[in-house]
Amino acid sequence: MSKQGILRVAVSGATLWWVGCGDVPERAEEVVPVSRAVATRAEVPSSPLRLRTLDDALLEVDAAVPGFGGMYYDEKGQLVVRLVHASAAPAASRAIAAVFGQEKIPAGGVVTEPATRTFAQLKALHARITPSVLSQAGVVLTDVDEKTNRVAIGIERAEVRSGIEKVIERLGVARDAIDIVEVGPILPTNVQGGWRPINGGIQIETPGKYCTLGFPALQGGTLGFVTNSHCTQTQGGVESTPAYQAVYPDLAGVETTDPVYGGGGNCPAGRICRDSDSAFFSASTTVNPLVAMTPGAFNLSISSWLEVPGKVLYPSQGQVVYKTGRSSGTTSGTIQWACATVNSGGTPHTYFCNYIATSPQQNGAPGDSGSPVYFLSGNTAQLTGLMWGSGAEPWNFAFAPLGSIQNELGIVPYCQGFVGC
Repeated sequence: MSKQGILRVAVSGATLWWVGCGDVPERAEEVVPVSRAVATRAEVPSSPLRLRTLDDALLEVDAAVPGFGGMYYDEKGQLVVRLVHASAAPAASRAIAAVFGQEKIPAGGVVTEPATRTFAQLKALHARITPSVLSQAGVVLTDVDEKTNRVAIGIERAEVRSGIEKVIERLGVARDAIDIVEVGPILPTNVQGGWRPINGGIQIETPGKYCTLGFPALQGGTLGFVTNSHCTQTQGGVESTPAYQAVYPDLAGVETTDPVYGGGGNCPAGRICRDSDSAFFSASTTVNPLVAMTPGAFNLSISSWLEVPGKVLYPSQGQVVYKTGRSSGTTSGTIQWACATVNSGGTPHTYFCNYIATSPQQNGAPGDSGSPVYFLSGNTAQLTGLMWGSGAEPWNFAFAPLGSIQNELGIVPYCQGFVGC
């Protein structure tokens, strides 16, 4: 994030340059700041005592035992060996012990099941189909499944199946040697990954944008969550924007409340105003009253889930607040401007009684829009606002106070004990 032309802050009626925290054009990769050092992965030296992979070891057994179809542990903890020829069981036990060590063979010996194909045949089939199959959208994995004595193709959802069937047909491989199974998407275990139930501080995707889920909330009897209005398809006004977690097509909720911006009265001439950049989404999946926390700035791994026992409607100048966002993780700032009238730079929007928290280090980035702002105490978060902008000189983030959000949306946070607070 450049220090030029991002944020200029002054008192009352100042201009806050909104950096489009929710917008990542064409979902491009963001530039990694210098502070986000990437550790070089150490190469693990090879050892003559250890094979490189499990499949390498199984291929060695296959080479020693004609008809070896693989092995797995069943629900009783028994080692099951698949064999084309049951008479090869003694030879298979000896080969497994030689390759894996005698401790691999249970005291009661192995259990055998029939196999249609050898492990080597399945491994060759796996190698043949994998480049074509994994290049298809919605495919999660390919694997030699020793339990079924087939090659498995894992897909995210049922709609992907027909396209994979066509690929298999084009490759001309034996269809009865392949299983297509739904396994769901595998996403990183961090704030940009997929989570069920959904919680505050994790990534959401709306059409054309990445943002952050602010906090779970109740609107009357409806359970949902809050994020920024500018993360919706039209800022201000309801057009039923879908929000996905972490990405399409995993629907998390649909926009149901997003007040329009208006002019006149105390609103500066030529601008449109609200008290908060916020919108409420009715949830389409399970929700937990938690907020994600990461180890620090630009570390996106989740270190803990903070319980939310309560809230602070309007914080005060000089207090330290935290936020967790999908781009910069958990950062903090000291409230320098409290209940200020703030312009969003580059847009016509102005906010009454909003806050700006500053820090010596970068504490916000594109994609953090909608981040929950809270007071941190041990393993709990007292909610106090919703971030909507960030910038530099000094590094800072802007947020609407929880009191204003409650008033505009008619919500209360969903808190510890699965109740509104």
